Amino acid sequence: MLLPGVPSLYVDSLRLSKGSGQPVPAGVDIRSSACGHAALVRDEYTPVLIIGGGSVGLSAALFLSSQGVPSVLVERHDTISVHPRAWGWYPRTLELFRQAGIADAVLAASEGFAGHNLNGKVESLAGKEIVVSVIPEPDEVGGVSPIPRIISLPQDRVEPIIRDRAVELGADLRFGTEVTGLETQDGRTVATVVNGGEKYTISAKYVIAADGTRGRIRESLGIERGGRGVMRHQISILFHADLAPALGERRFAVCQVENPEVSGVLGHDDTLLQGTLISTFHPERGERPEDFTPERCVHLVRAAVGVPDLAVELRDVLTWEMASFGAETYARGNVFLAGDAAHVIPPVGGYGAGTGIQDVHNLAWKLRAVLAGHASERLLETYDAERRPVAAATIQQAELRLAARAGFATPEQQAMVLDTMSVTFGYHYSSASICPEKADDLPTFVHPTELTGRPGTRAPHLWARRDGATISILDLFGTEAVLLCGPDGEDWRGAAEDLPLRVHRIGRDLEADGWPEAYGVPYDGAVLVRPDGFVCWRSGSSELGLAEALDRMMCRS
Repeated sequence: MLLPGVPSLYVDSLRLSKGSGQPVPAGVDIRSSACGHAALVRDEYTPVLIIGGGSVGLSAALFLSSQGVPSVLVERHDTISVHPRAWGWYPRTLELFRQAGIADAVLAASEGFAGHNLNGKVESLAGKEIVVSVIPEPDEVGGVSPIPRIISLPQDRVEPIIRDRAVELGADLRFGTEVTGLETQDGRTVATVVNGGEKYTISAKYVIAADGTRGRIRESLGIERGGRGVMRHQISILFHADLAPALGERRFAVCQVENPEVSGVLGHDDTLLQGTLISTFHPERGERPEDFTPERCVHLVRAAVGVPDLAVELRDVLTWEMASFGAETYARGNVFLAGDAAHVIPPVGGYGAGTGIQDVHNLAWKLRAVLAGHASERLLETYDAERRPVAAATIQQAELRLAARAGFATPEQQAMVLDTMSVTFGYHYSSASICPEKADDLPTFVHPTELTGRPGTRAPHLWARRDGATISILDLFGTEAVLLCGPDGEDWRGAAEDLPLRVHRIGRDLEADGWPEAYGVPYDGAVLVRPDGFVCWRSGSSELGLAEALDRMMCRS
């Protein structure tokens, strides 16, 4: 049986559906020419198969492992990408990493970038400065998050931390392994994969496609995407060189280079021995990626640095597209799109990686609940209902920032650009897993200081004291539904006794000053929070009782 409306992907020259012996409709061949026709050697099973080993796929493996859900991740490349790509990480993403036990490691790794605070435009790194300014220190957000501020750390330094923790928690990560076919059999998705000369199948109850904007899973499922499309064609040149003499005491966060030989953005790491030059090329003028030969790339790097005889060692050259796309749906059958496979966000604002990581965090607890039998499969339908509107609104914010930066935005559009904290913290969900309240007309984004415990919003952060230690109230959320109530909440504790949730009595089990006001409930009220830290229900503001609210959270009613 095929996925509804989905052609089988043929996996060998005969186009035979495994196990049926019958030809299947010609689908999209997602096999690379290097795969050959190795014989099938075995069949494996995993509850969740993750396709793609970038930051989003690795985070999916991490979050599932931290939830106790076994998974297998396959990535066609042999290693994690060496390119820095994303540089900035917002506190909301670090909150999710904190829940999985890696926030401290990421924060420690970012310390070398603390003084990289210049925003400049130069003729070359060693040449004339056109304009250079100091970027203001990021706002402290300790009042709304346990993570104090945005941090800088290239993605190639973050991904090994995610990978190592996922493996520590039991994730099965297989690099150098490519998916060449995907079909359904007996309610499971069966992926044919190739690793070197070995070809085998992996059966999975659910699949997360985090294979990026160039991945083939979305297209193979027949899922269209829309949006503004490709805006620019970019090339990133990653290199080793001693940049210290050209930099002197300066440390750039953003450095634009403009001279007759090269125009682009030049980035450097905290060792001052590695850099990335990002430049635009123009296919409409006949320019091609293959025109960037090693000799030309070295010449461009030397021109950008301003040292004609600079010793340059090229590490890698990557072409990519600045684009804006959104998939028409994030799910088909039991396959879920995440990250760039679902949405491509212009890089202005730095929202892309964090949005993808939030996708899989939203999905991980739902998969666990369904696999454990705690929730109806209808809960998985809320993934698309919740994440797609958030990503669409985030894409709009990135496009507005891009227009404002380029000088094309109208005054009305400039007024629509929101601060990054509102975009990354202040979104909300509306789905069958949330108990709405009367007159529930929340704006698309609110500032995190305005989060007041409304159902569908991230639970407000408060510092709390438990067993002599200071924690965030957000640390209470993760694998189970949580009921927060006051010190006299014995009635709530009794009501929850036979329900699959954890009860925390604030004022007895832990201390958190001002929690009723922060969550918008009376002193004797209660709040039901989902495992992802989003409020589902508040007492007194809904016609539903606690048991009914929990049923709604799990889509059992």
